[in-house]
Amino acid sequence: MSEVNRAAGEARNVRGNTFVQAWFQLIRIAQLHAIDNDALQRPIRNLVDITAAAGAESQLSLQMKEGALLLNGARIRLSNEEYELVHTIATFLKGRGLGGFTIEGPLTAEAVRRLLSILIYAEPGDRTYAKIETALTAARLPFIIHRPPSGEKSGDDRILEHRTFTFFLYAKLVILVRSVLAEEKLAPGRRGFLMRNIARTIQLLVDVCREDAPTFIGVAAVKNEEMYAGHHAANVAVLAIALGRRLGMGKAALADLGMAAIFHDAGMRSCPIEILEKPGPLDQKERAIVAQHPLHSVDFLLEEKKISKANLSRMVVAFEHHRHNAGTGFPPASRRPDLLSRIVTICDAYDAMSTKRPWRKAYLPDQAIASMLRESGPRFDPALLKTFVSMLGVYPIGSLVRLDSGQLAVVVSPGDEGDGVARPLVTLVGRLAQPEGTIDLQERTSAGAFARSIVSCEEPARYGIQISSIIAAGGTPSYGPAAAASGQPD
Repeated sequence: MSEVNRAAGEARNVRGNTFVQAWFQLIRIAQLHAIDNDALQRPIRNLVDITAAAGAESQLSLQMKEGALLLNGARIRLSNEEYELVHTIATFLKGRGLGGFTIEGPLTAEAVRRLLSILIYAEPGDRTYAKIETALTAARLPFIIHRPPSGEKSGDDRILEHRTFTFFLYAKLVILVRSVLAEEKLAPGRRGFLMRNIARTIQLLVDVCREDAPTFIGVAAVKNEEMYAGHHAANVAVLAIALGRRLGMGKAALADLGMAAIFHDAGMRSCPIEILEKPGPLDQKERAIVAQHPLHSVDFLLEEKKISKANLSRMVVAFEHHRHNAGTGFPPASRRPDLLSRIVTICDAYDAMSTKRPWRKAYLPDQAIASMLRESGPRFDPALLKTFVSMLGVYPIGSLVRLDSGQLAVVVSPGDEGDGVARPLVTLVGRLAQPEGTIDLQERTSAGAFARSIVSCEEPARYGIQISSIIAAGGTPSYGPAAAASGQPD
């Protein structure tokens, strides 16, 4: 390739990335705010400027094909950090039955607002290909929509790609949280950069939760004793967002809840490492030091130097997450904990109990749930805990179970309410600790009996099974002799 062609290609890719960034920001902010919100003014202006720069005779065509973004038919190269753009735009297009769109000329600010009214602010039933096309034609906007290209990936491939993206976001969140907590005093610019990235990642995780709650909850099965702080923060955020969704919270409220959950234990970084990793019980002085971490968490959040409703919620959760439903716990206070605090308290306790710590083994998921149910009322809000248990199931997602067939399996989705609650969707695990097909334990034989049942929960470490890997690779349900014949670790 000549230098001239290479330079032209680079310039085209820069323009493509600029357009994709502008479109991503526009739809992301529009999905969070009303059309007249000031937050939309800049992304609207950016799109207006980009379409004006393209010229009246030029067009901008954006399409999704095989998981890639194409601008005017040329693939756009994106960095790993921009991977979330692809997912967000793909989700936006697929949710409306679109494969892409073409902007056939400059857009005015008013035209962009009319476009948002059709694509985002219309009633859900009006966000279909046919109705969007009709509305665009009536509005006489230079915006043409396209159907998805033929030969797209199979359903199983798209599911696997979705799971891969979910675990990518989780890993990114853990790294960001560890970066924030690792330094005693972050420079304001560095802190702002990390906090913005954490907020964006939380918003994307909220989208994932709304699309596929079982896979989303499944990432909380990732445990790492040696990097406990980052994983615990991410797991509590995931579980809190999932619980908030079950309670009917909206998208913005879920994002605020996720951010509060992420920093609930930030003050633990002030505790001496010899206390945090002590293999035996703490003495009275050591317990008093640990009991100060909610106050240190509030101090950490006060360094934001911005007072907003969302920031105040984070401080309240950080202060109250060790306070009990009955008013006991620490630090002492006269009021009942806030709703968000009560949610985080449940998620914090479950993840902590189901993770190995220096002074004890990890509880199996069903053991953790049973222990928490014994403290329903005095320690945990009974209504919230009931919803949490219903969300996870009798055998929580991530549980390793033994079936009456002798096979081992990992729970990847809870069973139905009522009689099906003890019959979740499970992925069978083969002799090499690899997934070997996903089955529904509500499946019955020709005689009407259940084909398989759970007889016990097992310890994953005993068999060298990485639960998160099984969940990430799990497929769609498969039935019949092939699934029944799958082996298992001895």
